[in-house]
Amino acid sequence: MNARPHPPAIPAEALARKARLNAAIQAMEAAGPSLEPAPLQELRAAITSRPTRDHDALIAALSIPDLIEEAGDILRTSRRAATDVAFIETLAAHLAPFASKAQQRRSAAWHLDSRRTLVRLQYAKEGGALGFDDGDLHVIFLHAFRLEGLRLALDLGKRPRPLLSVGLPLPSGVGGQAESIDAVFKTEAREGAADLMARLNRRLPEGVRVHQWNSLPTYASPVCELATLSHWRWEPPLEHRIHAKECVAAFLAAEVWAWDRAGSKGDAPLNLRHLVPDMRWEGDALCFSTRMGVFHALNPAKVLMAILNLGLPCPSGLVRTGVDLKPDARLVQAERFEPKLKNMYEDAVLLGGGSNIVLVDEDDDEPIRLGDHSEPT
Repeated sequence: MNARPHPPAIPAEALARKARLNAAIQAMEAAGPSLEPAPLQELRAAITSRPTRDHDALIAALSIPDLIEEAGDILRTSRRAATDVAFIETLAAHLAPFASKAQQRRSAAWHLDSRRTLVRLQYAKEGGALGFDDGDLHVIFLHAFRLEGLRLALDLGKRPRPLLSVGLPLPSGVGGQAESIDAVFKTEAREGAADLMARLNRRLPEGVRVHQWNSLPTYASPVCELATLSHWRWEPPLEHRIHAKECVAAFLAAEVWAWDRAGSKGDAPLNLRHLVPDMRWEGDALCFSTRMGVFHALNPAKVLMAILNLGLPCPSGLVRTGVDLKPDARLVQAERFEPKLKNMYEDAVLLGGGSNIVLVDEDDDEPIRLGDHSEPT
């Protein structure tokens, strides 16, 4: 009889990154008391320790402030950490029909909900945060908002998740001075932007600092659809500086610089002279730009190494200094995208009064919905 194969070992690097992320989250929790609604805090405590109330009492506590859907998300994402798996599974089963009804009510009134607010935060990633990647930062900001009591709206997917999206990819080891993240909150915060940023910065781990808070209409386009250029800065080590300058000179003199990416699934080589339209020296620092659009997912460190041919896994000190964005067509043509909430009552009165208004059905004028639009099964 053949022995069952052992599962592949988790790479040491992945384990180290997970430990680093867990340590950051624990430090965030220790930075101050949680401002999350008390019933959700009780639910989290019931997952990780012995429950203090039965299922019905917990569900009743969650129903009063309408936290059922958020509780369902917590149960889905935290089940592995449960100390009493049977209790949590029973609670999830009892909670499911209430969560389903709450989701149906929310979906039916989604395009009429004027309380939701979209905020685009700009933040810096540097120092002790360089080891985090996009997924890590997504988790970190989720916890920061939760701990500060800033409740995120949920999407319209079958399994609703918080509406939080990282703007542009930034790999581990690469810094950024003007990174973006979009958060859709259930309601607009009562505090000013300066106070909210100060609260978040006291909670966020070292090296992650929010420096801009922009409120936008909920139909605004995401940054990944608007980005045209990313600007980068890298100061090569002294021992590689002469070689780097020679490679940059050769790159700028070439009309085509083919890059055959390893593991690119048979794709044709990319012309880096097109993807890197600008490259220059500012003192000992190499400054360059990369085109975004369909190529926004390219790793800038790999692009740089393909030009310099240094054979380094990742050049330390590479930083994104800024991003060029094209105008947002949705904001320019706001009348086509914003819900017509102000005139709904007047329209209803006019139509009910026998006016001669003619209704025109325009399929391309429907309001934009955020999140996953899949229908519940």
